[in-house]
Amino acid sequence: MSRTMQAGRHIYAVLWTALFAVVAVLAVWKLESHRVGVNVSSVATPGGPATVYTAQDTQAPGPLVLVAHGFAGSTQMMQTISLDLARAGFTVAAFDFAGHGRSVELLSPDIGNIAGTTRQLVDQAETVLRAVREQTGTTGPVGLVGHSMATDIIIRLARRVPDAAGIVAVSMYSEAVSPTFPERLLMISGAWEARLREAALNNMSMVAPDASEGETRGTDGVLRRAVAVPGTEHVAVLFSTVTLRETRNWLGAALSHEPRGRVVHTGLWVLVLLVSLVAALRGVSRGLGHTAQEPDPPGTVRYLLILLSGAVAGTVAGFLTDGSLLGMAGFGGLFAFMAVWGLVTLALLYRSGMRMTAPPVPGLLLLLVWGLAVFAPAMDRYAASFVPAGPRVVLMALLMPAAVAFMLADRILHAGAAPWQRMVGRIMPVAALALLMIAGGGGIALLFTVLPVLVLFFIVYGTMGTWISRRSGPEAAGVALGACLAWAIAASTPLFAG
Repeated sequence: MSRTMQAGRHIYAVLWTALFAVVAVLAVWKLESHRVGVNVSSVATPGGPATVYTAQDTQAPGPLVLVAHGFAGSTQMMQTISLDLARAGFTVAAFDFAGHGRSVELLSPDIGNIAGTTRQLVDQAETVLRAVREQTGTTGPVGLVGHSMATDIIIRLARRVPDAAGIVAVSMYSEAVSPTFPERLLMISGAWEARLREAALNNMSMVAPDASEGETRGTDGVLRRAVAVPGTEHVAVLFSTVTLRETRNWLGAALSHEPRGRVVHTGLWVLVLLVSLVAALRGVSRGLGHTAQEPDPPGTVRYLLILLSGAVAGTVAGFLTDGSLLGMAGFGGLFAFMAVWGLVTLALLYRSGMRMTAPPVPGLLLLLVWGLAVFAPAMDRYAASFVPAGPRVVLMALLMPAAVAFMLADRILHAGAAPWQRMVGRIMPVAALALLMIAGGGGIALLFTVLPVLVLFFIVYGTMGTWISRRSGPEAAGVALGACLAWAIAASTPLFAG
C-alpha cells in the first residue's frame, strides 16, 4: 500500500472517530441537562436502598410516587419516568427488586406460587414505600407506577395501601384486577405489544364493555384508561414522551397536583449515545496497525461438524450439571454449557490444523477498555443496570473462564468465515441454550433472560469484536469478548436462590 493511501486511511479514521466522539459528547450533554433541577439521593430502607428524586425548587415535598421496574429491569431503566415526574413536582422513589440491579438479595425460585416470589416482591415494595414515607416526610395519597412484572406487584400492593390513589401500569399484565379494583388505573402499552394491549382492553371492558384505546371510562367510582404508544415495544415504551405525558397527567389528577414544566424526550439521545460509542471504536481500532492475517476457514462440511459438535456437547453438559453457583440457581449449568462448547470447539479446530497464537495485548486491552470502561458505564447510567455489584462481581469472575473459552472458540471458528456461516454461528448458541432451558427446566430455566442478552451481545459487542479481530486477530477479540460476556451476564441477569 502506498504512503498516500495509508495517509488517506489514517485521516479517514481520525475524522470518523472525531465525528462520533462529538456526537457522543453532545448526547451526554443533552442527557445530563435533563437531570438539572432534580435532586437525586439514596435512602436506606429495610427493603434495600431506594433512590429518591425531588425537584430542587420545591419548598415542600410533592406527592409521593413509587416507581417499580419489571423483570430483568432496574432503577436505571425507569429513571426517564422518575426524572420526569420529579421535574413535574412529585417526590419519586425507585428501587431495585431482590435479584435485580444493585440489590444483594436473591429472588425466591418459587415463581409459580403467589405466596412465593410474588409475595416476596410485594412485601419488599411495601417495606420500601413505608420507609421512604417516613424518611421523606411525605403525607397524603401516593401514586404507584410499575412496568411489566411490576404492574402485578403494584396492583397487589395497592390492596395493602389504603391511600394509593392512582396506578400507572406500563406493559401490564395482572390477574389481580377486578371490576371494582383498583379504582383509578391507567394502562399504557407499546403499539407492538398486541397481547398486552388486549389485556388492557379486557380490564377496560370490566367497567365499560364498549371501551377502546385512548378513552377514559368509569363507573361507580372506578376510572380506567388504556393507551397504545405508537412505534414502541416492551422497552422503548418507557422512554416515550406519550408515556411520560400520560403518566404525569394521570397521577396529577389522582393526587391533586398540577404537573409543572414540559416533557422532554431522552430515549433518542440514549440510543444516539450508545450507537456513537460503538461506531467510534471502528476508527480507534485503525490505530492498532495493519490488518491481521486471518486463518483459512474450515470447509463447509467441517465447519458444520465442528459447530454441531460444540453445540451438542455444550447442551448435554449444561443438562447434566444444571445447578447453582454461589447459591444462585442455574449458573452451574450455564457455566458448563459455555465451557464445554468452547473447549470441544477449540479441540476440534486444533485437530483441523487451526493453531492459536498469543493474543496481541494492545487489541485485547482496547476492546476490554472500550467495552467495560466506556460502553458499559454509559449503558449503566442512562439505560439499564450494567455494572456488576455485590454478589454479581464474584459471579462474573467465576463465569469468565467459561465465557472466554466460548467466545475464543467462536472467534477462531468464524475468522474468515462466509456471512452465512457467521449468521448460523450466532443463531446456534441461542437456539441450543433455549433448548437446554426447555429440556432442563429447573434452575437454568430461570435464566431465560440470558437469551436476549446473548442476542444483543452478538449485535453490539460482536460488532466491536469484529473490528478488533480484523486488526489484532481472533484470539485478542475472543479473550476480550469472553470477559465482556461474563460481565454482561453477571450484570443483567436476575438472580434466583439455588
